[in-house]
Amino acid sequence: MWVELNNEEVAVVLERVDHPSILEKLKAHQHADAAAFRKAADCFSDYVHVHDDAPIERTRNGAYVMTWLWVPNEQAGFPRLNDFDDYDVSEECLERLEATQRFDVEALDAGAEHPLGCGTVDGCRWRLLLEAGLLTFIVQRGPQSLAWLHAETSREGADKDLEDEPTEERCLRFMLEAISKFREQHSM
Repeated sequence: MWVELNNEEVAVVLERVDHPSILEKLKAHQHADAAAFRKAADCFSDYVHVHDDAPIERTRNGAYVMTWLWVPNEQAGFPRLNDFDDYDVSEECLERLEATQRFDVEALDAGAEHPLGCGTVDGCRWRLLLEAGLLTFIVQRGPQSLAWLHAETSREGADKDLEDEPTEERCLRFMLEAISKFREQHSM
């Protein structure tokens, strides 16, 4: 197990712990060559990430560097999901989308007639519709099951900079809000 602690957190632990082996590990100083090996490890592959303070274990002819290895869904037996790169959204919205687990957008066209989009959330199918200028998010577990829906109640309080026509940003932010409400009501 690896737990990242900042210097302040380490100081708190040092004040409260008196077990010799734990104290020894927390007080250990970094090897003088650590930065060079971290830099080399970080350039090793696009799939490897190295933290600035990653532990290293120096040996005579090299070093072991603790890294994070990125593994694509497909390699672990899971389907590839949308990475949202093709959508015109803010960085903050993109970060929220990428952090939302068990959610995928198969299609989204903010200018479409009907529906605007579809995909999956928590193993269910979803559709996004536009009715009378308001977005509606519909989730259905199966073709014969009752649908759950979340709809915009009004655009009166909307940001004046936003157009009445749906944008990808508006659609995706609305879906994130709807997913949160869906999960509150259907905790798994």
